[in-house]
Amino acid sequence: MDDRQVAKAATALLKYVERQQEKKNESEKKKSLFVDSEFVYLSLTLMKMPDKGRVNGWRIAVPHSLYAGTDICLITKDPVEEWEEKLEAKPVDEIKKLIDLSTLRKNYAQYKDKRDLFVSYDVFFADERILKLLPHLIGKRFFEGNKQPIPVRLSGKNIDKSIAAARDATYFFMRGGNICGMKVGKTDFSPEELTSNILEIMPNVIKRIPGGWKNVQAVHLRTGKSPALPIYKCLPVGPMI
Repeated sequence: MDDRQVAKAATALLKYVERQQEKKNESEKKKSLFVDSEFVYLSLTLMKMPDKGRVNGWRIAVPHSLYAGTDICLITKDPVEEWEEKLEAKPVDEIKKLIDLSTLRKNYAQYKDKRDLFVSYDVFFADERILKLLPHLIGKRFFEGNKQPIPVRLSGKNIDKSIAAARDATYFFMRGGNICGMKVGKTDFSPEELTSNILEIMPNVIKRIPGGWKNVQAVHLRTGKSPALPIYKCLPVGPMI
C-alpha cells in the first residue's frame, strides 16, 4: 500500500465532506458554527472469506483518538455504585453515564427506551465480563448501527487506565463475509492525523487477515455518507491456496 495514496485519499475525502457541508449551509441560507463530526471508515474487500467470523473486534491503538471528547456510556456489573465510587476517585472525563445490568433490564426493556439510549451517547463501553449478555438486553440496533459496546477490563485496580486504553483505540471486526473494516478517524481530523492513523492501523489489520496482503483485493476510505475512495486495489490472479 502506497503511503502517498493514503494521504491523497484522506485529503480528498475531507475536502469532499467540507464541500458537502458548504452546500448544505448554502441551501439552508446559514452557516453553522458547530459542524457535527462523522466517523471515517476503512473498508477492506477480501478475495476469500474467512472460515470463521469473530464477534469481538481486535483492539488497535491509534495515535489520534477517535473518542476523546465524546460522550461515553459505560455499562457495568451490579451494583453501579461500586463503579461510580471508583470513577469518582479516578475520573475519566468522557464517561457521562454509568448503567448496571439491573438498571438496563428495568429501565430499557422497551424499544423506545433502547432507541433513546442509542441516540443519547456517542460510544458505549461495557465490562468485558458481561459482554455476552448485552445483545439480548440492548437489541440488535446497537450492533448494526456501529455502536456495538466496546469491551473494557474493569476487574483490575486501574480502571481509568483501562478505559483510556479503550478510548484511544479502534476495533477491527471480521464477522464473516468478504468485506470487513473499522473506524479510523473523524471528519474533523486534519489530513495528516487521518493518514497517521491509517498507516498505524494497517499493519495490525493485515496480520489478522488469513493470507495477509495476498488475500486483500481492495481497500477504500469513506464516511457513512460519502463515496468510497480507493487506497489499494489488486486484481485476483488465481485461486487462494
